[in-house]
Amino acid sequence: MQIFLVLLSLALLIFLCFKKVPIFFAAVISGLFLLLTAGMNPVEHFTTTYVQGLSGYFGKFFFIFILGSLFGKLTDISGAADAIAKVIVDKLGDKFIIPSIIIAGAVLTYGGVSVFVCMFTLYPLMVSMFKRGDISRTLIPAVYFAGAGTFSCMMPGTPQIQNLMPAQILGTPATAALVPGLIAAAFEAILVFWFTLWYADKCKKKGLHFEMTEKDRIMLEVKEGKELPSFLVALLPMIVLLVSLNVFKYSAEVALFLGFVSGLLFYYKQIPWKEIWQHLADGTRDGTGSLFSTSAVVGFGSLVQVTPAFDILIKSVTGIGGSPLIASALAVTLLAGACGSGSGGLGITLPIIKDYFIPLGVNVEALHRVSTLASLGLDSLPHNGLVVTVLNITENDHRSSYFPVFISTCVIPLITLVFLIMLLYLFGMA
Repeated sequence: MQIFLVLLSLALLIFLCFKKVPIFFAAVISGLFLLLTAGMNPVEHFTTTYVQGLSGYFGKFFFIFILGSLFGKLTDISGAADAIAKVIVDKLGDKFIIPSIIIAGAVLTYGGVSVFVCMFTLYPLMVSMFKRGDISRTLIPAVYFAGAGTFSCMMPGTPQIQNLMPAQILGTPATAALVPGLIAAAFEAILVFWFTLWYADKCKKKGLHFEMTEKDRIMLEVKEGKELPSFLVALLPMIVLLVSLNVFKYSAEVALFLGFVSGLLFYYKQIPWKEIWQHLADGTRDGTGSLFSTSAVVGFGSLVQVTPAFDILIKSVTGIGGSPLIASALAVTLLAGACGSGSGGLGITLPIIKDYFIPLGVNVEALHRVSTLASLGLDSLPHNGLVVTVLNITENDHRSSYFPVFISTCVIPLITLVFLIMLLYLFGMA
């Protein structure tokens, strides 16, 4: 019965997220239900356990979220992200519109640009290219997520938060499980490319065409004529970030700081210096907002850990002799889906995984790579904030555009997760 009530509190969290209750309030309401049904003092545990869980996570990942957001802001206001995406799209040409957008999104996100910033970079290009190719605008969200939200975020070495969190908590390098991780990323990329192209062809055969909106016209006019840095200059800060993180093995905070400083230097001519402090303030606000949302969920996870049912649950999982990798994959996947956030799912599960599964002798690098990919499985269910935002920005809705997003960002990553675990067994890492 105790375990059932813990699971019921998680179900309540999921329900509230689906109902679009802000994540902090959803976590507090679910936590209150959890403590009351466990017969524990809610005042005592909210003022100690919850606050310590929230503040501990907030402090640990503060500079990673802030510097990551500031780096993304620089690539946006300087036009560097636009320059990279434009060159890739122009080089591949009209015959490869969808592959070029996917590649551009992957390059940007692997280079450290946040998935959110990437949307504003790629959207004008997609509108322009989809018009030229007469591709239905209902496919814009799917093509965007295919490039910016799948294999590039789980690859070894990526500076995306889903890869940095396991490194920070488990003490592993960003390139953990390098070879099986790269093979799995290639496998996922092939599936994503194949499905997106197949679905686009299916839509064309149905007679779906591109329809320009007034909002599209205004956006293209605003973007037109903007001075952009050269392709090489645009790439340099990203290269600095990746080399610092993966070659020199600097901490994530140092690598992101070096990427940010090099962005200020290399993008000097294109940065609107008169408004720089406002842009940096916006970047800081975006970073702290994302961090607080994740920290609120982590606080709920800390409440779960102090309930009597938690020890029973852990002993049940570790006592059945199953693979810690599989148990971790399931936990991260389900909680990422519950929170509508990969980082939220990782925030709850990684401390538990570290305390209970590592002592069992599991390969830590394998655990890192599995956790990263698992956080990208069900995180983009319909209630996910970015999914809702992208559909609104692109003037689409769930009915017309969500199905291909679901296949690319939920189904294919879960298939890849099974493939990755098989690879880890094959490589003797499981």
